[in-house]
Amino acid sequence: MPQEKKEVVMPSKKSNIIYENWKVYSMAHKLMFRCNEKKAQWYLKRDLATVLPKETRSIKLTFEAKGDGHKKGDYMVEDRANICVSCGGNQYLTIHHVVPEMYRHWMPLAVKSKSSRDLLLLCKNCHNVYEDKAMKFKKKCVNRFNIPLEGRGWVYLPHYKVAKKAASALIRSADKIPQDRQQVLKDTVLKFWKEYGKEVKEKEEEEEGFNEEGKKEKEGSNEEEKEEVYSEEDWNRILEKCSLLEDHFRGPDFIEHGNSAIQQLTKNSVLNEKGQETWPDLEGFIKEWRQHFLDHIDPQFLSELWTVDGDIYTR
Repeated sequence: MPQEKKEVVMPSKKSNIIYENWKVYSMAHKLMFRCNEKKAQWYLKRDLATVLPKETRSIKLTFEAKGDGHKKGDYMVEDRANICVSCGGNQYLTIHHVVPEMYRHWMPLAVKSKSSRDLLLLCKNCHNVYEDKAMKFKKKCVNRFNIPLEGRGWVYLPHYKVAKKAASALIRSADKIPQDRQQVLKDTVLKFWKEYGKEVKEKEEEEEGFNEEGKKEKEGSNEEEKEEVYSEEDWNRILEKCSLLEDHFRGPDFIEHGNSAIQQLTKNSVLNEKGQETWPDLEGFIKEWRQHFLDHIDPQFLSELWTVDGDIYTR
């Protein structure tokens, strides 16, 4: 299950140039959107665009696009600086999801597809500081959507958990554990292995594929288990297997927290003037996260064009 607090992982970039600010114009020379160099080259290599020689990092499409792009003066068409929107630093930059990915992942394509409006730059330090505050908001969503953050539908195996803890303790710090306590832990592992060792091996065979070596081990194991006599090599192997036991797994009815939340938020749909489906409850939820970000990180270096009421749909 996911941990409550997770340190921000640095992106695998060799530089802090995340925004490359290529401009993409329509055939009528309207600035539609911005992209990175890789996307610009994708258009150019397929003759779907030409370079505009009088403008830096600019291409013009050679076909009529389906949409009209973003409106003039929108945040999505302005130059973006490669700095932390909170402190203005330009080192150790990370991409922050204003609406957490655990929710965004399950949103309709009309909301999440080809949209970077709610992806903002934070340095690692500012990112970690905000994530602590974001976690408090997520915890409030547990009651709001009536589902734990780790999801619902886990199947727990308490006897596996007991054996796993005992084996892990013996592997990790046996030399620091009193002899009588060591014996208790060994007895715990041995009892588990005698009762469930066959089950563990069968699961391994299902996952890894059956082989002759496994067959021989299985055929010769019953007598050993009855006598509870193991070589040092066998005992170490048992300890390792027990320390790696999966003591819980997703059952057939498992559902993630974010999936359940978005299902609830999209139950109420309304058609707009173009006959397109919209979701007022989801819109409100996205705006809540945007406001939460502004309230708790006070982004001094965020563009004034980025607002809580900015476009939500990408179509």
